[in-house]
Parts: sequence; structure tokens; C-alpha cells
Amino acid sequence: MKSGVKTFLPSSAKQAIGSLGQSLKLARKRRAWTIAELAQKMGVSAPTVIALEKGELSVGIGVLFSALWMLGLEQELKELSIFQDIAGQELLSARLPQRVRSPKKRLNNDF
Repeated sequence: MKSGVKTFLPSSAKQAIGSLGQSLKLARKRRAWTIAELAQKMGVSAPTVIALEKGELSVGIGVLFSALWMLGLEQELKELSIFQDIAGQELLSARLPQRVRSPKKRLNNDF
């Protein structure tokens, strides 16, 4: 995955992006579409599709979503957009107080 984008990604994330690119390439080939045909359907250049299939980080998320939609993989779009932030939920739960107390001082709202 060579690209001009300077982004830190752990190796597992890079592998996932590369795997996604390979899956898109396989889906394109199963439909017997050339790179040029998919690029035309998506409204992008052939080098953009090649970069997407290689898992290069320079490809925008809009191009990825366009490819998924064009290949009829809307379910994958839905699954990609719905995730559970387990780590965030654990952090939030850790910050919750053990018990909730009523305030010591009551506000006087009687005007």
C-alpha cells in the first residue's frame, strides 16, 4: 500500500484496507467488468479504481462508497455505517458515579 498520504495506521488496519480492496477487485471481476468500465460507471478515472483495489490510502471515502454501491453491495455499506463503540461504552461506564445524590442546595424558583 504505497501512497502519498501520511497517516499512522496500525498494521491490522492496513491489512483490512488491503483486504477490502481485494474484495472489491474480486466483486468487479465476478461481474466481468473491466477497470475502465467500473471507473466509467462510478465517474472516476481508471487509476482511481486501481488505487482503490490496491487499498491505497489516497482514495477518498466517497469513492469507496460509490464502488460498493455500484457493485450492488449496499448491505456492506449499511454494515460499515453501523458499529458498536465498545471501547467508548466501557470508558463512559467507568466514569459513571457509583451512586447519584440529590443536590444539597435547592434552587428557589418562586418568583
